[in-house]
Amino acid sequence: MLQVCDVLCPDKKNNFQTVSLSRKTVTSRIEAIDKNLTSQLESKIGQFKFCSIAMDESNDINDTAQLVLFIRGVDENFEITEELACMRSLKGTTKGCYIFREFQEGLLTLKVPITNIRNITTDGAPNMTGKKSGFLGLFNENYPRNNAVFYIVLYIKMLCVNLH
Repeated sequence: MLQVCDVLCPDKKNNFQTVSLSRKTVTSRIEAIDKNLTSQLESKIGQFKFCSIAMDESNDINDTAQLVLFIRGVDENFEITEELACMRSLKGTTKGCYIFREFQEGLLTLKVPITNIRNITTDGAPNMTGKKSGFLGLFNENYPRNNAVFYIVLYIKMLCVNLH
């Protein structure tokens, strides 16, 4: 890093030499940044009048299923915020009940009021769209008074697979 500093900003090299880059220091700084960003997002979410959620489940390079939730919300001044809300590991299988549980825990962590959710977008996988044991069915069963609209994105590849 100091070699790069010699080329890019040699006058600031002394500043870089005094920065502690021990594992403990870097970890604590990352944790502080995480807390700050989470606090900012919670503050914005607290001001949302309405919001929508986009979610997807996919496997990482270790073949562990990950659920990713994105949130888009609008406040009373019509300012729109769109952020990655959370990424949750799905331990075991990717059944609708596990997806629903991680969805609830992710939104609870960020203090997202379920009553503010107006739409949820997901893919057309059975674990998402199943009317009884899929995410959609469990959401409607647990929140019958929430009139959230569900959008399902179908991938052309999946449509072609179903034709054969």
